[in-house]
Amino acid sequence: MAEEQTLYRAYRPQQFVQVVGQAHVTRTLSNALAASRIAHAYLFAGPRGTGKTSTARILAKALNCRQGITSTPCDACPQCLSIIEGTSMDVLEIDAASRRGIDEMRELRERVRLAPAYSRYKVYIIDEAHMLTSEAANALLKTLEEPPSQVVFVLATTEPHKMPATILSRCQRFDFRRLPVSLIQEHLGRVAANFPVQVEPEALHLLALAADGSMRDGLSLLDQALTWAGEELRAEEVAELLGKVPAQRLEEAVQALRRQDLLALFRLVAELEEEGRDLQVFTRDLLLRLRGETRRCLREKQRLPAWLGRSLMALYQALGEMRLSSLRGLTLELAFLRLLAAPEERPPSLERVRALWPDVLQLVKESSPRLFGQLCLARVVGVEGRRLQLAAGEERVRETLRKDESQALLGEALGRRFGGEWEIEVLGSG
Repeated sequence: MAEEQTLYRAYRPQQFVQVVGQAHVTRTLSNALAASRIAHAYLFAGPRGTGKTSTARILAKALNCRQGITSTPCDACPQCLSIIEGTSMDVLEIDAASRRGIDEMRELRERVRLAPAYSRYKVYIIDEAHMLTSEAANALLKTLEEPPSQVVFVLATTEPHKMPATILSRCQRFDFRRLPVSLIQEHLGRVAANFPVQVEPEALHLLALAADGSMRDGLSLLDQALTWAGEELRAEEVAELLGKVPAQRLEEAVQALRRQDLLALFRLVAELEEEGRDLQVFTRDLLLRLRGETRRCLREKQRLPAWLGRSLMALYQALGEMRLSSLRGLTLELAFLRLLAAPEERPPSLERVRALWPDVLQLVKESSPRLFGQLCLARVVGVEGRRLQLAAGEERVRETLRKDESQALLGEALGRRFGGEWEIEVLGSG
């Protein structure tokens, strides 16, 4: 391995069996090659960094290896080596993001008519094929309609829905999947084992999470981390490298969202900005933390709190907006404002209060677990404007709920959840 190579290039898969997490693709291609069933055009669709271009290069070697069409190219003959080194005259890679015009496609149409220089097939790998202009796509379509027998096209794209249906219909399609965290972590561990650095498993886990389904991104992050590390790569160092916010800060945000505490959330955003934290990373990690809370509720068959669902939607929207804005702090603050600073103008209906009553109970519980316990023995029986009617069968419960302190705490919780000032009337069970 040349020292100047990045990890992604140095550890690029050279055989189908080395492509991680895409067995449904590589197995089908291998079987087709074994049976000499060669399509004239393939579409490799899927997220970035999942192996589309690497698989296209392996396919090119499999078609042109000197030992014949094979699912296991030798990687030693002149054809295989020239493809690996990127010098093959018969395997051409075109970046449609930069060469997307009609002139490039017309040039391609002229070149495909020529026989391969010294290979079995000419292979054209067109990356980000959805970026072709409509004129260029039409020119490519004409070639795909009547392809020369010794030419194979591989179109790679992250956005297949933007491809013309006429082109899609002429390609054999393979969908590449986002890689799970466990597979990325396992592969990063194998790569890291080649270096004289002790790597904590939690450090690899953090890198795999940050890779967001992309092995290429995972290897790039590992490359940075190994460059930064000394003799040991610890989780704390990786968290610092990734700009991750400490878990304590995430918990503060979760509790503030649970309490519907806008001031605490604004204060937290200001402190994170002062510390130079990446708020996009913070928002993503907070989303993952809340998603874990959601899964816990579902696993334990608990009712999903309304604040949790609303928070997930607001933060997911904010994360998308952050990708288009440099004012990430403001974007996050606006999300919190939309979430918490818009009390309902009209008094809620009885049905709405009953539906969101668990939220109110949770707010009360944070202030007074004892009052929470008493409220669990009562039930909502009526709503008149902002006057709540509760019914309780036990006299001791009714006495507790009629105390000024209890009325104030419950009224505050109702105001935080539904807006306005509330009165509480406590009735017998009827």
